[in-house]
Amino acid sequence: MRFVGLLVCFCTFSLHAQLNLKKIGHLPYAPVTLAGCWHHVDSMGNEYALVGTSKGLSIVDVNDPSQPKQRFTVANLDNNWREVRTWGGFAYVGSEAVGSGIHIVDLRHLPDTVYAKIWYGDTVYGERIRNSHALQAVDGYLYIFGSGTGGANGAIIADLSDPWNPVVKGTYNTNYAHDGFIRGDTLWTSEIYAGQFGVLDISDRSAPRLLATQKTPGLFNHNGELSEDGRVFFTTDETSNAPVGAYEVSDLGNIRLLDTYFPSQKPSFMTHNVRRIGNYLVNPSYGGQLTIVDATKPDNLVETAWALLGNSLVWDADPYLPSGIVLATAKNEGLFIYQATYQRGAYLEGKVTDAKTGQPLAGATVQVNYDPNLNLSNIEGFYKAGAAQTGEYTVDISRADYEPMTIAGVALVIGETTQLDIALKPLGGSNTTYSAWEEPIRVWPTLAHDQLTVALPTGHFSPDASFTLTLSDALGRVVRTQSLTQATQSVDGIGQLRPGHYLWRIAQDGKLVGQGRFLTF
Repeated sequence: MRFVGLLVCFCTFSLHAQLNLKKIGHLPYAPVTLAGCWHHVDSMGNEYALVGTSKGLSIVDVNDPSQPKQRFTVANLDNNWREVRTWGGFAYVGSEAVGSGIHIVDLRHLPDTVYAKIWYGDTVYGERIRNSHALQAVDGYLYIFGSGTGGANGAIIADLSDPWNPVVKGTYNTNYAHDGFIRGDTLWTSEIYAGQFGVLDISDRSAPRLLATQKTPGLFNHNGELSEDGRVFFTTDETSNAPVGAYEVSDLGNIRLLDTYFPSQKPSFMTHNVRRIGNYLVNPSYGGQLTIVDATKPDNLVETAWALLGNSLVWDADPYLPSGIVLATAKNEGLFIYQATYQRGAYLEGKVTDAKTGQPLAGATVQVNYDPNLNLSNIEGFYKAGAAQTGEYTVDISRADYEPMTIAGVALVIGETTQLDIALKPLGGSNTTYSAWEEPIRVWPTLAHDQLTVALPTGHFSPDASFTLTLSDALGRVVRTQSLTQATQSVDGIGQLRPGHYLWRIAQDGKLVGQGRFLTF
């Protein structure tokens, strides 16, 4: 299982333009910026990208994906945030601009024309839906999220029996909801400021009932989507160094984090939205990234495709058109169209044990070719990792108080699982530290309360290098990361940690150079 918590990337990568994502079309919009996107197919089978821009809705003909053509624009108040969804031949467009309401666009007369109006609420809820952050249209209902001026920061639920004239049926107000995912009679809310997702029973749309909540790795849940079988909920957190999370949710009384995922090319830039298609996750991300993750094994998420669209936020992606093309909106660079190869990962699994006693080791890191996703062995010593392509890989294994190990030439094959069991040799006593250099790395006191002091050998310290300190608890869960910018540096806030044993690791430019442990009281 990959670690849970915030990560400052230990790893350096050469940035490859793309893998298993082939760019086939591009439509620039500058200086207009882009936000969300969605898909539409008209009565004649023509395919369209519905793009939320800073000026309104852009309707783009993508029948020839190599030559996308904007057919219509539907203007509304200027705003950088704009999301769009469809139901029954109508598009529903929302933005955070106060007064923008919900723009309803009749798409049924494409490719000839479109009709539009702004809806602020029905006779009961009239003039109160002034803006929104996100929306969904599912099974004949419109769900509006983050509409504070509408009197509901959580969700407003409207009946779309008449798609041109929605009727508000109910609201959810317990927590602010940034976005939501709906399947059947269950609403999954992304309660970003509470740092969690919520699970609501909406069998009675007039009275949503909160069933469960779950904190997410970055404590800033932006969106989420459910697996096809309904057992796993995938989440994003809109904060730096936060991963995609995969949660087992079949028992709402025992929600469990199965795995986490960071984009390989720029891992400190988080995924903005996760979109699921089959057993794959399509991930538009900050830093200009679009990736695809094989989630066939949700406890072993493996990235199998990526593309770099530029440097701005890739706001959204849509892989749902019948043609199979993938739409992606980069905020500053425009609309991109890709042909994706959905490919299984090459899996690496095994058990880490103590070479002397044979006992399983929890909290050992297993890293494939400096993949930023550090895979941790669990309480029984088992770990799971992987790679995007068939080939031979170098695997690094480390744990405090044990000799680090590097295993070269590990053969991994797409769609297959390679078994690799690892026995680590203990270094010695409980306070033994490891240093890659002849000079020791000093971290003290070993019994800490308020702060730690970290001292790197001055001959090895360089302000131009990237040194990162990571603190983990006894189960391997990351509790703190910090950049080291001086040869000797204090680390404050230790008193905020619970009493117990902790592991420290120091990496230089992505390579482990020291590790040890300390105790807090």
